[in-house]
Amino acid sequence: MSRNINTRKTTISEDDLALQSTQKGKLLFTKVRNRLCALLIQKERLTAARIFPENASKIGALYLGKVKNVVKNIDACFVEIAGGEICFLPMKETKGAFLTNRIPDGRILEGDELLVQIVRDAQKTKQTSVTAQISLSNEVFAISLGKPGIGYSGKLSKEKKEELKAYVKQQNLLKELCPSEILPFDPDKLFVGMVIRTKAGELSEEEWTESFREISTDWVSLLKNACHRTCFSCLKEAPADFEAVLQQLVYPYEYEEILTDSQILYTELSEYIVKKLPEKTVRLYEDESFPLTKLYALESKLDTALEPRVWLKSGGYLVIEPTEALTVIDVNSGKYEAKKSNQEAIYKINCEAAEEIALQLRLRNLSGIIVVDFINMNSKEQQEELLELLRKFVHRDKQKTAVVDMTSLGLVEITRKKEYKPLHEQLFIN
Repeated sequence: MSRNINTRKTTISEDDLALQSTQKGKLLFTKVRNRLCALLIQKERLTAARIFPENASKIGALYLGKVKNVVKNIDACFVEIAGGEICFLPMKETKGAFLTNRIPDGRILEGDELLVQIVRDAQKTKQTSVTAQISLSNEVFAISLGKPGIGYSGKLSKEKKEELKAYVKQQNLLKELCPSEILPFDPDKLFVGMVIRTKAGELSEEEWTESFREISTDWVSLLKNACHRTCFSCLKEAPADFEAVLQQLVYPYEYEEILTDSQILYTELSEYIVKKLPEKTVRLYEDESFPLTKLYALESKLDTALEPRVWLKSGGYLVIEPTEALTVIDVNSGKYEAKKSNQEAIYKINCEAAEEIALQLRLRNLSGIIVVDFINMNSKEQQEELLELLRKFVHRDKQKTAVVDMTSLGLVEITRKKEYKPLHEQLFIN
């Protein structure tokens, strides 16, 4: 397959995405088949889902770990954290590592004690994955190790970006993130970086400055604590499952309200919403005679989300086949079988399929390499238009997704970052 990655990116504002979304819906937190779930319902369709594991996810948690061994032939090492758990750490994720047992010199050695963050829970035969490029974030800023410099959201206006750049330079904000008086070594070797998010453009200088003060205080406190805590300590717990859903799975504009039938979750969600999403409402559903599962036909919707065949309104359909190495998606003309010579009909089916594929990737949480076999089109112009359309649709996904290219055989390559298990594994293997 071609590996000529197309770097073009379609820029879409949140307002555009909101208009393009199917409909503002409801975000449900309830149990289906005795499993606690978060489900986004829009226009009576299930468009995003997460099944909470019996053991809470540890993604985002921060630990002081110890390097047990370094394996050069796979360019990685294995790190022990609390409870004797052994985690996988790629060497490419160790740039700027925060070591607590010695002055860093660019190497990672057996016995080193370092700060790590969980980025992926254990899956099947794979161990928990961690990174030494730790990060903290809020709605306005994301601070991290190993990625020096300051980045700005591409959705910020040119004027706002210049205003922020001037302020950041004047205040020398990065210096505040690595004060030398609390560090046992040269702070320049930390490679601290920061990204200023779109939200900064919506706030006054006072508001986003206050947001920076809050996160910078947490950041400095984290580094300071790491210098004095014993190895295998947990310095920061993973966010609650519902919090991870609100931060990673859905956009606020996709739902009008949050609905749950759990009194405990209702209390936790209400406290979180007041602090983080005051414009949203949480409602406790209390009709025991007709539970949420039946009201929204949730069992049926989840069953549909796992079927290999997905029908399109045009009469075409998708066949989705996950394998160990990659996921294959085949686009078929279905009822348009007799019109294969009609290039406009084929283009219409492919365009409809592109939007549905983007939705299915998110809904089923398909990740890694995805190969799509669209119906063959003779027009190079239509092929390019289809790729741009697909890029626009996958851009709605909060999980990093890239449309790579179309091969000489007409296969479209997509990659999607993997953090959580695919939906079928969440339901049956958790």
